[in-house]
Amino acid sequence: MTLGPATPAPAPAESPAVPLKRHVYIETMGCQMNVYDSDRMFDALTRHGYVQTENVELADLVLLNTCSIRDKVEHKMMSMLGSLRKLKAHNPDLVLGITGCVAQQEGERLLKRVPGLDLVLGPDQIGRLPELVAAIRAEQHRTSAIEFVHRRNYVFPEALPPQDGRVAAMVTVMKGCNKVCSFCIVPFTRGREVSKPSADVVAEVEMLVRHGVREVMLLGQNVNSYGKDRAGELDFAGLLRAVDAIDGLHRIRFMTSHPMDCTDALIDAFGDLKKLCPFFHLPIQSGSESVLTGMRRAHGVTDYLEHIDRLRARVPGIALSTDIIVGFPGETEEDFTRTIELLERVRYASIYSFIYSPRPGTRAADLTDDVPDEIKKERLARVQALQDRITADTLASFQGQVTEVLFEGPARVNQAAPNTRLGGVRLEGPPQMSGRNPQNLKVNVPTTDAAAFAEWPGRLGRVEIERVKAHSLLGKLIGWV
Repeated sequence: MTLGPATPAPAPAESPAVPLKRHVYIETMGCQMNVYDSDRMFDALTRHGYVQTENVELADLVLLNTCSIRDKVEHKMMSMLGSLRKLKAHNPDLVLGITGCVAQQEGERLLKRVPGLDLVLGPDQIGRLPELVAAIRAEQHRTSAIEFVHRRNYVFPEALPPQDGRVAAMVTVMKGCNKVCSFCIVPFTRGREVSKPSADVVAEVEMLVRHGVREVMLLGQNVNSYGKDRAGELDFAGLLRAVDAIDGLHRIRFMTSHPMDCTDALIDAFGDLKKLCPFFHLPIQSGSESVLTGMRRAHGVTDYLEHIDRLRARVPGIALSTDIIVGFPGETEEDFTRTIELLERVRYASIYSFIYSPRPGTRAADLTDDVPDEIKKERLARVQALQDRITADTLASFQGQVTEVLFEGPARVNQAAPNTRLGGVRLEGPPQMSGRNPQNLKVNVPTTDAAAFAEWPGRLGRVEIERVKAHSLLGKLIGWV
């Protein structure tokens, strides 16, 4: 597709021309890593004069940052591309790009499949985004950039200070994964493990704290294996201790982990570090030993449960979450029953649950997908129904208790006027401030204090829980920490 040249804004005769700012719209699909990558893409574009817009019709550059862990995102992406191509008919200067894991997975095939698509950009190439977009505009050609950067040469994208007043922020500490589970496409779309130097991690967190951030989420496909690829580097427990020592930081979380690398040092960190929240996402995927073998998880249910028992002995009350896949090739009703038993045994505070879908290039894609769709859906419904009951019990345990909340900003319900309906729920009473407790549960506090919306974000409050809702807690502020 031919792209027209940018048209500069006319300038007064007595002054030099001032170029119009260009606008970028980024739609993020998928995991926390994709959210972080979107921020880094915006940072890179900001240095070249772009401003972010929430209105896609105003954009000069539209990027769909995609995840390929599940095929659902790919279907959503293709649907959105149909609408975006119509925008290009009205604005031939619009540059349209696909980034993230689907881009890495499909490469130039996307350029052939999608008329009007200009750019396909893999995660390792984020730093080149501005120059590639500029080249597309100048040379009127379509581009695919999905090359992996060798781990010795890889440079993590630099984060700019946040400008949106956020209280919680994400920090990538490593990328890629070496585990190569049979169902997982991450090693093929994110590459092998590369750890960010601990000094750089600490410096990034310190920068965020100087700009008002009070909670950080340390990110990686398998943060537990942090540092193994760098001689003399800290391990992940050591990195947590280094971040814990940063003045002004209130809380640390991390995601995600592999059970194989859940060390005693990491478990001890939960008990020793004041700022490390008692919340641990530890994916199991299935409660069946035979299914785990087919998944190439390299751990069993017994050793997984030993990790859980040690965690709960070290930190009573720790909240746990996990990933569950139903309908993996060969999964029998007995295998599925083992998963239900696992959920009953561990009683996670929350889970991410999915129907198995073959991903191209993975070992499991060569297996016969022999569990019928209707059985997959029925099993997923049973998992989610059980987890809903367990989550309700978890929330109910906070009734009448006092919990510590890091306030982040106005609750979503404030988007609706009093006595209106939002999502079928009648909203009444004063506006609410929202935050999360150490166990990562959302807590809302109604307030008539007009100054609260400027003064509370970033502060730790003690909240007495007065009401338990379906997915959150409601309470009153009784003091500050």
